[in-house]
Amino acid sequence: MKHSTLIAALFVAALGLPTNAPAAESKVPMAKLCGGCHTPEPGVMMGFLDSIAMKSKTIQMDFMDHKQVVKFTDATKVKYVKSLEDIKNYRTKGFQINFVEKDGAKVASEIIRFDILRAIGDDEKLDKAAFLKYRETTGMKLYDVRPMDAYKTAHIPGALPLPAPAFDKFVQNLPADKETPIVLYCTGGCLSPTAAMKTKALGYKNVKIYTGGYPEWSQAEFGVVETDWLKGAIAAATPQVVIDLRPATEVAAGHIPGAVAIAAADLELAKDRFPARKNAPIVFYGPDSNEAAAKAISWGYKAVRVLPAGFAGWQAAGGPVATGKTAAEIVYVPKPKPGTISIAEFQQLTDKPAAKARLVDVRNGDELEEGAIPGALNLPVDDITQAVKAVPAEQELILYCNTGIRAEMAHNLLDQEGRANRYLDAKLTFDAQGKPQISEN
Repeated sequence: MKHSTLIAALFVAALGLPTNAPAAESKVPMAKLCGGCHTPEPGVMMGFLDSIAMKSKTIQMDFMDHKQVVKFTDATKVKYVKSLEDIKNYRTKGFQINFVEKDGAKVASEIIRFDILRAIGDDEKLDKAAFLKYRETTGMKLYDVRPMDAYKTAHIPGALPLPAPAFDKFVQNLPADKETPIVLYCTGGCLSPTAAMKTKALGYKNVKIYTGGYPEWSQAEFGVVETDWLKGAIAAATPQVVIDLRPATEVAAGHIPGAVAIAAADLELAKDRFPARKNAPIVFYGPDSNEAAAKAISWGYKAVRVLPAGFAGWQAAGGPVATGKTAAEIVYVPKPKPGTISIAEFQQLTDKPAAKARLVDVRNGDELEEGAIPGALNLPVDDITQAVKAVPAEQELILYCNTGIRAEMAHNLLDQEGRANRYLDAKLTFDAQGKPQISEN
């Protein structure tokens, strides 16, 4: 049996998934990462859980290049989760959904969480405490098996890339000595177990998995960013905070464009200058950058990184350079998600409706008792593709719910129908007088 065939067989067997041959012209949605071990089948989708809405009984799946919504019912079976309600605890994790087409909609008959970790022995799994201790093992090698873009964006210090979707291209990163202690990590999903199987199949004897992966790590530790990713992020005007910790004279002579100069010794005094959003991406470079990153994490920030190459490495990599004083203020304004409407514009429409736009409440009808915006249509997400046919096609639909989750689901459904629409990605509640109160997620 070929190596790739063996791994695919192990993966399928571990999950207890069907191995039937796919139909010739199947167009079943499947994330590219899943395609490394599986082939498409009619009535089956494989991807990552984006969101689940229990009130409307809908799930949105992310296939990396698009999203799709599927319904579920009380009769829908589940596997490797405790219940339908428990599914919400596995956001971003891999799922297989077996479905049937009913009245033009996909309805799940079975929802299966990818739980390939069951095929990995308990002695090969490391929680964070065990991982931190195991990192002290002499000669231990750490590998990030997420896609290369994710590795460049941020990874655990000391990790080398070994992306599971391109394992064979990076296999040379593995040590020559098959006895070397190896630890793999991903996002806490199926990539690490898959890569572990491949690594062990090559003869490596001491392979372990850090089960929490980078998401758990980033909650209380800083990551490392690559210079080429930062170059691309700056070129694309990706919102982020870059802090130059060097002395003022060095900063004036040259710094990364957009950086704000805060000497390492003055960082504590600058705490109130940092963004209110704790998920704001922050990159430190210069002296004591590790200590600065740790301090930012102690302040509650969840996306803290360091640029180990520093300014010298930045220049060597051909990064653009700015001179003179940096901006005095730290400004972080995240880019809106594609297809969204700003809170300000949405509020304008609630106060003064526009002729070419129509507010659409995608909550269930019984939820309107909590409050409703005058003049808004109520088209629940689970029926919106049929109900929207009664709305004039020239009107842009402005979708909303309580959290933005179902509004995004409705947005993706209507996009597939070719209907012009945007959605509110924010929290929306109603005060005692029935007036909508909107705040950022």
